[in-house]
Amino acid sequence: MLCAMKKLDFLKISFVLRKDRIENGIGPIYLLLFLDGKRTKISINQTCSSDQWDEKNGRYQGNSAKATSFNEMLEKIRLDTIRVYNEMKHFETDFTVDMLREKLTTTSIDRKKKLMEVCDIYNSNTKKLVGIEMNKDTWARYSAYRNRIGDFISKQFKVDDVYFVHLKYSFIVEYEFYLKTEVKLHQNTMVKYLQYLSRVAEFAVNNEWTERNLFQNYKCPIKETKREYLTASELDRIMTKEISIERLAEVRDIFVFCCHTGYAYKDAAKLTNDHIDTGINGRKWIYTSRQKNDNVANVPLLDTALEIIDKYKEHPKCVNEKKLLPMKSNQKLNAYLKELADICDIKKPLTMHIARHTFATTVLLANGVSMEATSKMLGHSSIKTTQIYGKIVESRVASEMEMLNQKMDKKAPGDQKQAE
Repeated sequence: MLCAMKKLDFLKISFVLRKDRIENGIGPIYLLLFLDGKRTKISINQTCSSDQWDEKNGRYQGNSAKATSFNEMLEKIRLDTIRVYNEMKHFETDFTVDMLREKLTTTSIDRKKKLMEVCDIYNSNTKKLVGIEMNKDTWARYSAYRNRIGDFISKQFKVDDVYFVHLKYSFIVEYEFYLKTEVKLHQNTMVKYLQYLSRVAEFAVNNEWTERNLFQNYKCPIKETKREYLTASELDRIMTKEISIERLAEVRDIFVFCCHTGYAYKDAAKLTNDHIDTGINGRKWIYTSRQKNDNVANVPLLDTALEIIDKYKEHPKCVNEKKLLPMKSNQKLNAYLKELADICDIKKPLTMHIARHTFATTVLLANGVSMEATSKMLGHSSIKTTQIYGKIVESRVASEMEMLNQKMDKKAPGDQKQAE
């Protein structure tokens, strides 16, 4: 056994690497206690390679981030042990090392939760909300978030899991750096991974598995993204273009339909005649909810959208699959949209999501539809999301007014001369 000891009154505390259990150069670490000539050992559920273990000091060798984190964990366990020992000395005049072991294993070591363990419990609980407060896609992302944390722990600390109570603020910083540099996530995608970890941390605090939330002083930096959309002239160019290739004509119609309803690909793909009914204004509406968040996204159908639905009501694919539109895979649609952009001389990267942005900006807000009504039709959880489109419209108005102002300034001298 490789060990090092620290003396506290009659109690000696050490951390040892069990040589008799080494496999492939890696062995388990145990907390070793000596009290009144007797000893006991407790697994701390951590491992270390034998060539990285400092036998003399009972610590992980070196000054690396992993070594620092590992040794901080050992020190935390040592201090917890001392605290429990002092409490027992205060309340019990006579106790043994076995009694101390029992107290430690039921209160401070074996009962502590590890991060991945808490993630699994959290995900298991949230899975029960699928169909009630959460959709399947959102829950599936939780699994991906959990697995990414596991990959980070394995790469950074060379272990399968870490105790939640041993985590520090530096863990968040290192995880964020990992997501940026190695996983190469976009800023706002990275924030979603961090928000998941934050929810797990709060879950651990609420269940008293740790005393403090790692994210107490952390702010997830969300970057405002540029939302591409088509102007009225660009949309008109696509709508009026003569297209002889059938597949591109169908893709154009699907895209234009989404530009006039605001539905994302997944939402448009599921639409059937059963989603259409007469609304409060006597016009046809689509009644549905977004697949992304289950929010209601009911939309009154504009004439353009109605004409497209009517055009494809006898289409074999629509009849056989009982769908409103002859949908293709999202990958194929986006590929065909690139062709459509070329033949319509659209310089922007056409995607199905640009259609949604176009509905919000060019079709609704630019034509005086209120922010509240726009938010409802888009199925946004918060009007703050919709206000991003409002900023786009304001920016465009400001830009166009500035151009008008410049034109008027140029005309002013000539006008003045003519007046004289």
